[in-house]
Amino acid sequence: MIRNSINKPTYGRLGLLLLLTGVLALLVACGGGAEPAATPTSAPTATPTIAGSNEPTRGQAVVNAIDILIMESFPVQVSVMARGDLPDSCTQIDEIITQQADNTFRVAVTTLRQPDQICTQALVPFEQSISLDVAGLPAGTYDVVVNGVTGSFTLEVDNVPVDDTTGAGAGGGPPGISGFVWHDLCPQTGTAPGDAAPDEGCIPSAAGDTLQADGEMAAGEPGIPGVTVRLLAGDCTTAAEGDELAATTDESGAFRFEDISADTYCVFLDTADADNAAILGEGVLTFPVSNGVATNSITVTLDEGAALTDVNFGFDFRFLPVPETVENCTNSFEFVQDLTVPDDTVFPPGETFEAGWRLRNNGTCPWTTDYAVAFIGGDAMGITTTVPLESAVTPGQTEDVSIFLTAPETPGTYRSNWQLADAAGTVFGINGAIEDAFWVQIVVEEGAAPVGTPSPGSASIGGVVWEDLCFLTNGTASRGCVETEEGSGFYRGNGVFDDNESALAGITLVLGQGACPPGGIIETANRLATTLSGEDGLYVFEGLDAGIYCVSIDALSPENVDLLIPGNWTWPAPGTGRSGLRLAAGQQRLDVDFGWDFQD
Repeated sequence: MIRNSINKPTYGRLGLLLLLTGVLALLVACGGGAEPAATPTSAPTATPTIAGSNEPTRGQAVVNAIDILIMESFPVQVSVMARGDLPDSCTQIDEIITQQADNTFRVAVTTLRQPDQICTQALVPFEQSISLDVAGLPAGTYDVVVNGVTGSFTLEVDNVPVDDTTGAGAGGGPPGISGFVWHDLCPQTGTAPGDAAPDEGCIPSAAGDTLQADGEMAAGEPGIPGVTVRLLAGDCTTAAEGDELAATTDESGAFRFEDISADTYCVFLDTADADNAAILGEGVLTFPVSNGVATNSITVTLDEGAALTDVNFGFDFRFLPVPETVENCTNSFEFVQDLTVPDDTVFPPGETFEAGWRLRNNGTCPWTTDYAVAFIGGDAMGITTTVPLESAVTPGQTEDVSIFLTAPETPGTYRSNWQLADAAGTVFGINGAIEDAFWVQIVVEEGAAPVGTPSPGSASIGGVVWEDLCFLTNGTASRGCVETEEGSGFYRGNGVFDDNESALAGITLVLGQGACPPGGIIETANRLATTLSGEDGLYVFEGLDAGIYCVSIDALSPENVDLLIPGNWTWPAPGTGRSGLRLAAGQQRLDVDFGWDFQD
């Protein structure tokens, strides 16, 4: 075992004895309130004085030194021993919060002190062991920061067992090579990351433009029968098709190669093969993974008399096999956003334009290609027929629909109303309501310049960062509080920028290229820009092209920790300080807001 010991400089001791007054509480995630306005009036207001002393006091522990312990096993395990002082005998260690960004682990050790206790007013030493998740990390030097005390450790080699990336493992059973081809489930496959938080089993794709399945074989995920898997002699980088063996998956998705000699082989699933393509259709492989990207082949080495199992392939159908229409299912959709023509866009007479919308199937009926976009009233603008959907859409998925319209010849304001129609031609509106439609509204003016494609770099993202007030007075929740769970007695801010709340200035925001990573910490290589919220809490990233972006606020970063901790996010979702979105060319998204609830 290797030990790295780091002590805090003496000059920092007194300052660190000043405890912060709260903790980054990891609250149960639940739906936020109504979305706050894009550019709210945010004149500062005085923070209320919280009466009474019957609430627990939370803070950060004073850490004087850390030891980093490296267990010389493989994979390597790393833990941190933090040593410090609690201010009195009534204060206890509460939570350990760990985040990793690039090559840095940041750890917050928080404290809890119950009210109305008789305590010994003397420093109480403590030791706290903290495990770091280093599985899968590449070789390199990593920094560790625990409540301001910094240390480091070095991994001499990649901390990744070979079998973790290929999925191949030695197992019992008859000699040979076996595995499964399974349906890696994600109900949001094809959905843009910014349109919805990933459900369980879904992650952003490597390109960051859509959600897809996570590459992990979970209980209940079915096998895919009838798929042909091939076995080629040699390493996958040099093996050539020709003299190979083939195995077909059974009803459970299992395949097996038997009676083969000890050697190196390439196990290969050709998704472009005509027979396989007929079964798999459109979709992507999610497992195995090589260099962060899913691949269709695995190199394995078979020893004499050995059995290699779990040589698996995960496949995520781009369009889930559309289930049979359930009797008495519900047709309904949610309007997500306009894609091409904002309301009251000005066109010259007779100009043709494309109107597009993003919709989410929030009903229980799958939409087949017999479903269509249907004109239901208003100004026809050149089309009154239905436009069939281009692909099937299962419940939970989003679909982009568009139609080509022509501006009328007479100046004026025009609006065209649309809904969806099922296979029988029955129309239905937003949330299933027959009276609710989506529309495009334009203004026709003589002499108006033709509406061209927005120029590159003309899009922007912005919003406001505000303090989402919630406090207790003698156990009674203030205005603007919501219970984290019904009957729990725990409260947070409601996720709405109310008129008694104030802006947060000087908060550092990071703009990243691609979908937000699961932990919310944008890797350095993907960072495009940083900015600070102004005195009015507003921020903006300008000069952007169309694409997928992530706006993130890291509450534990050195720039933000003293401004935000202790507390937690209430908007865009409880505990979530990041927002992913797809930006169209020239689009102005100035409603990407962040609400923070200080936990006093």
